[in-house]
Formats: sequence, structure tokens, C-alpha cells
Amino acid sequence: QKQNSLSSQDENRRGRYLTVEEIQTEASGDEPSPVPIATIPVRIRRSTPDSQCGLRSILLQVRDLGLGYDSDETVLFKYCSGTCPHARSNYDLTLSNLLLSGLLPHPTPGESWHNAPCCRPTHYEDMAFLDNSHRWHKVEKLCAAGCSCVD
Repeated sequence: QKQNSLSSQDENRRGRYLTVEEIQTEASGDEPSPVPIATIPVRIRRSTPDSQCGLRSILLQVRDLGLGYDSDETVLFKYCSGTCPHARSNYDLTLSNLLLSGLLPHPTPGESWHNAPCCRPTHYEDMAFLDNSHRWHKVEKLCAAGCSCVD
């Protein structure tokens, strides 16, 4: 019975602010106090962690890495992915002005100006695996070991 009332309480709270009393009740596990407590709205953070720059991983077979190894071994490939905040610097503003005024040549097709930070590895890890002929291979700097937004 108590389980059903908790899930209905959770349903009622979705998409709204929690009060200090509700937060304290959840933290303590106690029932709400009969003494009224001032309600201060507290916004629940709902941003998705996958949207920010960070280290991700996926299980793949070595042959799926596209490096030409004949191996059925499954490995954990780590990579960087996500968005980076973009704050226009004086460089970005100046570059835009110089391009618009015609003082700088426009990039040729296939070439571009990078004016936004991107999520990139800050350091790498080596990977070792066994191929289908029972030989060990070590590929240096194959996986990301840390990520950051790079300008």
C-alpha cells in the first residue's frame, strides 16, 4: 500500500518544483511534519548528461574498428562525444569581420573556418587484443582516455 502511494506521489511531482519539505522528506525517509514549513521552489535539473562533452564507450568487435585486423574479439572502444559551450571570443569576432569585409579570402570548398569548440580527447589509451590467428596486437593511442572542449 505504501509503495502505491509513493509512486502516485512521484507521478504528481513530475514537471513541477519540489518544496523544501518534500526534499527533506525524501532525504530522511520520514513522513511529512505536521508543522508547516515555508515552501521554497527548488528546480529539479533535467538536462541530459549525454548532451555535454564527455567520455563514452561502446562494445565492438575489433574488425568493426576498420583497422584491417581479422579478430572476433570484443573490445570496449572509448570515444569523446557531446556539445561544448560556445562563447564568441575576440578572435571569432575579428575573423567574422575580416571575412565579411573581404580582407580575408573565403575558404575554398572542403576547407572551413573552425569557430566553435569541439569535444576532443585530451589523452589516449593503447589497446591490446588477440586476432583469429592467435597473435597479440597492440595499437597505440586507439581509445580516448579523457575529453575536453577544444577551441
